[in-house]
Amino acid sequence: MNGRTPPPLTVVRSGPTADDDASLAAALIARDHSAPAEAWARLSPLVMRLLRRYFGPGPDRQDLCQEVFLRFFSRIDELRDRSALRSFLIGICLGVAQNELRRARVRRWIFLTQSGELPDAPISGANPEAREATARIYKILSGVSAEDRTLFVTRYVEKMEMAEIAAAIGRPLSTTKRRLARATRRITARMSGDPALADYVAGMAGNKIKAEKVDSP
Repeated sequence: MNGRTPPPLTVVRSGPTADDDASLAAALIARDHSAPAEAWARLSPLVMRLLRRYFGPGPDRQDLCQEVFLRFFSRIDELRDRSALRSFLIGICLGVAQNELRRARVRRWIFLTQSGELPDAPISGANPEAREATARIYKILSGVSAEDRTLFVTRYVEKMEMAEIAAAIGRPLSTTKRRLARATRRITARMSGDPALADYVAGMAGNKIKAEKVDSP
């Protein structure tokens, strides 16, 4: 796999403007009867995609998506900046995902394999090389903390900006950068032991260098 372009794990993200989100937030806060359906239609694809990226290949996550929106609707009055509706929703989604990850680990420890490893699952829509690399990455992610997984997925898979991640997880930007750096070191150390993931490790290092250049005065 060395010398080849790594199989794509990213998506091109685009969506409504901040003004669109602010209008939707205002409608939700005002309890407009049509707003929840509009929010689901507009934002559920984002939530489903993030859940798939967070957990990797496996069962449908419709139940978790519904849980995210139940919390989202019940907590909408906590939103202070209406233009930050998307970050607010992503933060709730990541919280639900982290809780589910912890529950899943407990279930594996108690009921499933002695090793506690995630079961193998087919990955459709990709070539064999991409399927193998993706499966190996998610096997590594299954062994890290919920926070490390969250930071890795949002930064390296979803390609979210640092400020966006900080807003979603509710931490200062400087703290988010430090924790991402630690998570990256831990995950990179695990990935470095797998030759099939060498290109991904190099790509992550390149992204880190670019980020440091942007952040420097």
